[in-house]
Amino acid sequence: MSTSRFLVLGGLGVVAQLACGGDDGPPVCPTGDCTLPGSTIVKWKFNHYPERMFDSDSCPDVGASSVRVDVTSIADPSFTDSLEKACGEGQLTFIDLPLGQFSFAVTVLDIDGNSLLKQPVTVMGPSGSPGANETREAVIPHTAWSRAYTGQFLYRLSWGGMSCGTVTQQNLKLTAGGQVVTQTNDRGDKLDGSTDVQCWPLTQQFPQSVMNLPFGPATLEVIGKDDADNVLYSESFETFIGAGTFNPTLTFDVSPPVDAGVDAPI
Repeated sequence: MSTSRFLVLGGLGVVAQLACGGDDGPPVCPTGDCTLPGSTIVKWKFNHYPERMFDSDSCPDVGASSVRVDVTSIADPSFTDSLEKACGEGQLTFIDLPLGQFSFAVTVLDIDGNSLLKQPVTVMGPSGSPGANETREAVIPHTAWSRAYTGQFLYRLSWGGMSCGTVTQQNLKLTAGGQVVTQTNDRGDKLDGSTDVQCWPLTQQFPQSVMNLPFGPATLEVIGKDDADNVLYSESFETFIGAGTFNPTLTFDVSPPVDAGVDAPI
């Protein structure tokens, strides 16, 4: 059973207060009940991996124009409804859903109305109770997308929180899409672990960047050496290559090797 009751009402609280006639006068609401209806808010986020230092991709990054949410009652599957909002709004609101548990199937759409997902991403939860809000957040994982994206990787390196200092050479190995990358960064440095290159100071105006990398989880292995070819710093980082070119700059602070002992630089 579909219903069209669930409209997003602007200024709902002010309307209800005026309709009720203030604190002293009797209620003049059309139904005699000035209780605000419950709001059930559904939010969305794309490729959210904070443990990999990556917060999310934007709507333009993945080519998303709008997001549709189809809601179904758990107790009565015949009760359904649907709302669609511009992707950039980040959320939509169902007003006055019946009390109970619901599934919220989230579909990301391109400008032509075609789904960008292999299948909807579903979250479960209760509806908002009268006068209160209930919020659900759907995180769209990198495995859900039906398109093959590439992305730009922008990064800076620090060494124990500092710029190059005694580190004169850096060696990077970047694995993305399950393969060691063959692309070079904008300075022409290889990122396959085969070559030591001059340390790039943390104070440089622009970060280092690599274009057209496979979208998804990645691993960056970093080694820092001095002029005598001694390894002063070494660490591996789990990171993420976002879709598109407007990705955040990630700063990786490299630690000394575990077995460096008391001779490791501070």
